[in-house]
Amino acid sequence: MDWLDKLSDLVLGGLTSTLGGALPEHWRRGVRERLGDFNPYNVIAGNHDLLRAARLAWVRAAIDVLEAGKKSAAAMPAAACGEFNQSAMVRFETLAVKELKKIRSDALDRRTDPGHNPIDQHLQHIMQGTSEYVAPGEYRALDQSLTQQFNATLAALTGWPVYEIPAIFGQIARDGLPTMDRGAKRNFDELVFAVFAESLKNPNIYPEAAEAFNIAMQDAARKLSQTILDQIKGIDKKLDNLVDNADAQQVFLSGIDVYLKVLPELLQGQQRIEDHTSRILQIIETTARSSPNEPEEAITAQYQKLIEHLDREEFEQILTHTPRSLEAYRAHCIARWSQKRYIIDKQFTPLTLLLDQGENNPGERYQKIDREFHDLRDVLMAIDQTQDRVLVVTGAPGSGKSTLLRRLELDLASAALRSDNPDDPITLFLPLNAFGQRSDTIPEPETWIAQEWSRMTDGLPAFVALLGRPFVLLLDGLNEIPHGNRNDYDNRLGAWKVYLDKLVRDHPQVRVVFSCRTQDYGSKLTTKDLPRVPQVEVAPLSPSQVKHYLEIYSPEHATALWNQLDGSSQFDLYRSPYYLRLLIEQSSDGQIPAGRASLFTGYVRTMLKREMIDADNVRFKSDALVHLRDRERFGQWKTLHELPSRGLLFKTLASFAFNLQQQRGSEDKSQVRIDYDAALKVLSEVPDDLKDSLLKAAVDLQILDLPGDDVLFVHQLLQEYFAARHLAEAVNAAVDSGTLTTLCKLAAVKWLAADISPRVQEELQTLLKSETLKDLPTIGWEETFLLAAAMVNQPDAFLRMLADFNLPLAGRCAAQPDVALSEDLRTKLQHALVTRSRDPATDLRARIIAGHALGALGDPRFQHQQGPFGAFLLPPMVAIPGGVYAIGSDEGIDADEAPQHSIPLKPFQLGQFPVTNAEFRCFIDAGGYQDERWWDTPAAQRWHRGVGTGKARRKNLRYWRDRFKNESDLLDRVAEEQAWPKELLRTWQKHCAQTDEAFDEILVDLFPDQQFTLPEFWNDPAFNAPSQPIVGVCWFEARAYCLWLSAQTGQPFRLPSEVEWEAAARGQENRCYPWGNTIETTDCNHLETKIRRTTPVGVFPQSDAPVLFHRRQTECTTLSDMAGNVWEWTISRHVSYPYQPDDGREDAQSEDARVLRGGSWRYNPYSVRACARHYDHPDSRGNDIGFRVLCSSPIE
Repeated sequence: MDWLDKLSDLVLGGLTSTLGGALPEHWRRGVRERLGDFNPYNVIAGNHDLLRAARLAWVRAAIDVLEAGKKSAAAMPAAACGEFNQSAMVRFETLAVKELKKIRSDALDRRTDPGHNPIDQHLQHIMQGTSEYVAPGEYRALDQSLTQQFNATLAALTGWPVYEIPAIFGQIARDGLPTMDRGAKRNFDELVFAVFAESLKNPNIYPEAAEAFNIAMQDAARKLSQTILDQIKGIDKKLDNLVDNADAQQVFLSGIDVYLKVLPELLQGQQRIEDHTSRILQIIETTARSSPNEPEEAITAQYQKLIEHLDREEFEQILTHTPRSLEAYRAHCIARWSQKRYIIDKQFTPLTLLLDQGENNPGERYQKIDREFHDLRDVLMAIDQTQDRVLVVTGAPGSGKSTLLRRLELDLASAALRSDNPDDPITLFLPLNAFGQRSDTIPEPETWIAQEWSRMTDGLPAFVALLGRPFVLLLDGLNEIPHGNRNDYDNRLGAWKVYLDKLVRDHPQVRVVFSCRTQDYGSKLTTKDLPRVPQVEVAPLSPSQVKHYLEIYSPEHATALWNQLDGSSQFDLYRSPYYLRLLIEQSSDGQIPAGRASLFTGYVRTMLKREMIDADNVRFKSDALVHLRDRERFGQWKTLHELPSRGLLFKTLASFAFNLQQQRGSEDKSQVRIDYDAALKVLSEVPDDLKDSLLKAAVDLQILDLPGDDVLFVHQLLQEYFAARHLAEAVNAAVDSGTLTTLCKLAAVKWLAADISPRVQEELQTLLKSETLKDLPTIGWEETFLLAAAMVNQPDAFLRMLADFNLPLAGRCAAQPDVALSEDLRTKLQHALVTRSRDPATDLRARIIAGHALGALGDPRFQHQQGPFGAFLLPPMVAIPGGVYAIGSDEGIDADEAPQHSIPLKPFQLGQFPVTNAEFRCFIDAGGYQDERWWDTPAAQRWHRGVGTGKARRKNLRYWRDRFKNESDLLDRVAEEQAWPKELLRTWQKHCAQTDEAFDEILVDLFPDQQFTLPEFWNDPAFNAPSQPIVGVCWFEARAYCLWLSAQTGQPFRLPSEVEWEAAARGQENRCYPWGNTIETTDCNHLETKIRRTTPVGVFPQSDAPVLFHRRQTECTTLSDMAGNVWEWTISRHVSYPYQPDDGREDAQSEDARVLRGGSWRYNPYSVRACARHYDHPDSRGNDIGFRVLCSSPIE
């Protein structure tokens, strides 16, 4: 019941005594409607003694603020006091208190009338503002000018210029002090009302005025009663008759004790805010229930509009509110996630479902479903609800994983309120960075969840009692569980796995959704009892989606922003809604920041302008936090990354973030969440009286969040950014190499195979068939160093030292567009990375890391050149001598390889590596997909126009459907071996039962004929790094690239024939494998190496194919990646041996299947033999299909 209900019931209660019976219910409803805009403060304001009490309350509150300000100034370092020293502050405080005491004496002696003092004008504004604030149906924030008038009133009382009043007093008035009887902090306006209410209730506060105040209260109560009686007339005749014959005095006397209790409560801020909070949640619940057929996005927009009208204090009350009913809990969930920063546009959250095929599947464990989702509810419906009860949402940092979980809770809560279905699930969102955060011992997950549920609710059933009904548990940040090292993390994860086994076994209606960074997941949650856990990958936005996002949310600058992003080195950064939002919030001029450090700096500047200048937030007028000089020159930045530096605010946030990073374990990359009191201890350099203000200022800027009793950065990337600011400042201040060495040692990693345990071969022996080789442990400082590199004054010195401890990280730092590096150091880093990636003594995983860093920085083995059609990379070529080569095999492994025979070949040159993404990007950027001249055959031209481009995949599925139908036991064997998820098995069973026509309709929907302008996996982070071989290109695309490269260079580039390819791989020694006649698991990237994706070119030096002689000393002497990594297109049609060069098998006009060579990361070791043949339709675009180029004349 809110305050208005209490008043109306008191009056009706008085009428009931004269009626002699219960009131009709429609009277109660009618009275409530009639009093909808009634304001009792108008009655109170007309009473002289009540306003006198209010003036006394103002004086008392002001004296409290002044005394607190004096104490705070006394504890503050002199340098932090800004333009005024402690002496000036004390002089002002002494003068102001003297004047206030005189006013208090006059008020107690009733020597002045209302309106004859500067205080009364401020009081009038306070009462009017607060009245509007609590008026039913209104949800506007308190006018900030009310607090600002505090200084103006003091200036009028003392004669002190308002602009010279020390800012600390206004700041304390804004931040607040504890109320007299509740202890909760209230700003000055709320403090005045709290003292006012206490003065009226407690005669000991002002005993000389107690009798007058009591009379004033009774007079106000009579007036309130009469006013209410007058306003409720007209409901019906019987009630009107009662009102006309009622004596307001009798009505008043019937409830006088309650009146005297209620009225002070109405004047006290806490009670009003609690009532207001309950009303907001009721409105959310009513909004949901009243619009069951309204479109979901329209209802969500209504929730968001309601929340946007609340100020911070109001919203904090909602966050700390403990719901007492299931409906209120759901409304609370909706309110929490309707904040602006959690709003998502689902069209920009592309989700890919990966079904878990189990640990014994010999191939890829996770199979992508050919359907794009945009709502997690649709994903939950699509997977097996009895088998797949645990789900993991994965994605890159900033992809929106956490926001998707929050939105899922909002959607489920809203749907439950709208449907009123008792079977709708209850939800519970919990951040896992709070799991065991303050203890070395590992809590029991069920106990921890139950405690969190109990803390968040009041009077609802216990967590374990709810598990018998539908329940969705949302656990955010599996990679952010606090831990000391990898073993500690594994132990904590083990506790969750044990709990999940029990939960899934005992509670069939419970579902669990985790979120986790993609690179940190693997298949961590699977166990013997929980063998399959599907993943939902938040895919990066495609170029068209990025462009569409800009057009919707920044229409004025969309064209300018897109033109700068399209094809730029920064494009991948902005393939997430998080980064796009940061960009749009600061791009008032349509310019792209130079890099990520500039992007975050721009965001902080934008937030600071909003609070300090646009909103004139009093917190930022404190010289101790943001100095006057910095406020005056705001916007006059000397560097790309400058922030106000004279005050404590940003220096402290930087050191605070760095300290949090240091508190993490050596392998912990999580966002740190610490207790509020622990945070105050971390802020040891900040005066005690400023700590709370500093934290709240950071909350105002949306840098920190203060949920409950915890402190954390609103996003881990902001934590990394501020830690990077501290690191950069420390590097800039380093006066000797020893200090710089100490800082760079934070990033030290092991990379020699002899120093790493277990070794790759040992690790592979422990993995199950479907498991993936784990990456080397990370240091947890990568993002911090990457951001710091752009902010240091001397990046050469910094990266030269960093390279001694972490060469790949130094390369990644150097590759950033906003790091100004000398060409000399860039070249040295490039060649050092080439050496590291090719060093057999280096751990395979470290070679892969070095290869990726090399690709980002630029591989010097590829020559940057300019041709008639734009820039291109000239690949390193290997001269293959002419001669007679053995082709084919009589081993009997595959009949397609027989018979072995000899073929004479002329000399040629073959690319040392398969064509990389970096090379193919030049073709794309040059408009290769739009230029018809590179598509030279009728079949290629049809493919280029989008005719028949889905033919190969449709043909492949028809082939498997025919096999399943004709081999009746094949699907049964698949089911018995549990090689496929049940959902996929049911899908194929359904396909087999369909008519041919119905199946063809499905195939056309899945794989329509369409025009392509990019390789199939160009936007897939697993395959699109610059140094990885290009995949997802069909035979026509490979030939188009060769024709383009020929035109660029004037040299005859083409695809090799299959015999040219095999001759280069086998050599004249007739090797079985490109390097020899035996194979080890780690010789190349094949299925049993368990890398599960392509690797940067050249990182398996032991698999290189040696060339016996070369014509020039500068030419390469080995071929890399001839075995594994990717299948490579050849020019040859798939025709049986023996090979006949003149039988038409090299005819480019034919549309027959083409031969692929070399094996791939997806195929068994026997496929990497030099003689192994594979074939596919020329329009196939698999994620393991690439190519390399051949030149039939020497490269000039």
